[in-house]
Amino acid sequence: MADTLAPEAVREEAAPAPAVRPRGRRRNLLVAGAAAAWLVLLGVEWVLDGRFWPGNLVGIVPPAAFVLVPLLLAALAPLARGSARWRALGAAGLALLLGLGQSGIDPAALWRSEPRPGADAVRVFAWNTNSWNQLLGTQDHFYAFLKAKQADVYLLHEYQHVTADRKGKLPIDDLARLRREFPGYEVVVRGELVTLSRFPVVGQPAVGPARAVPAGADWATTYRETKVLRTDLLVGGRVVSFYNVHMPVWNSMPDGLLSPAFYRHMRERFAPRRAQYAGLTADLAANRNPVVVAGDFNTTAAMTDLDPLRERLADAAGVSTDPYPTSWEEGGWKPFWRTDWAFTGNGARAERYSFGDPEKLSDHATQDLWVGLPGRD
Repeated sequence: MADTLAPEAVREEAAPAPAVRPRGRRRNLLVAGAAAAWLVLLGVEWVLDGRFWPGNLVGIVPPAAFVLVPLLLAALAPLARGSARWRALGAAGLALLLGLGQSGIDPAALWRSEPRPGADAVRVFAWNTNSWNQLLGTQDHFYAFLKAKQADVYLLHEYQHVTADRKGKLPIDDLARLRREFPGYEVVVRGELVTLSRFPVVGQPAVGPARAVPAGADWATTYRETKVLRTDLLVGGRVVSFYNVHMPVWNSMPDGLLSPAFYRHMRERFAPRRAQYAGLTADLAANRNPVVVAGDFNTTAAMTDLDPLRERLADAAGVSTDPYPTSWEEGGWKPFWRTDWAFTGNGARAERYSFGDPEKLSDHATQDLWVGLPGRD
């Protein structure tokens, strides 16, 4: 006679699976949804950045977030249950892979030793001077600070003053003091850019939009169009090109994210920035000299504007011992962004590179770079 199950057993096998509690469903939705939303945000940013002006909003995000957010989402994934947990982990893992290159984080720096530049290395000092120290400190402190660096080449930006509302730019003439403070240096000035050199200047080719600026143009035009100052210097019998860069800022932070002026400024600056970057990239492509490119690019590691430079040249931070270099701060906050960059190429190579304390003279850190050149080993 066939075995039969007790009525109680039949009822147990036929009972439906317990329903997921509303609180559990909400948690699943929240955890998996947050991971998916971040992944979608990365996709939208990839499509927009560098192609359409709203893509520049990525510059607001501290680049480290492209690693920290996925790690946080992965840590929260166990709060979800069932397939939602695995969806959250998958989205967080993919977001980490996609965002790592935008994070500005270099784990290899933790294992580097402090490099020692060669005896013949050229010392380069690049710095945004914050309107030529109009707003902070004293001029005596300012010049003593510059001279103490004892650089062979200085690449300085914001040789200017600003109007009372800080929205307008004004030309200045401090050449007499510059020459007095730096005897033996050649001084090259274009608009807001100043290059000081212990080596002879043998060429000053215009770059990008500056090529269309006629001789004798007014200062405002020169200021607007000249955001890259190239000087060809004779170093040890070889011509080396130094590019002093200060790209137009893409945002208008004083207006705030909720102000229409913020987005109008983004839209208006998008094309001029692209033109300056295109001009710099084209000039580098045609230049066979060893090159050093440094300055305030007003661009973070998360933005694609730098991609053509990073593909062609070596980022000087590749010899740094700092795994997350930063250079710009706002309102006294600890800096989370690197907007100042230095690159070398065509045989020039960074031997040592670091950011330095601006001693409250600017909201930008200084860039100290030692460069080795072909034939000077």
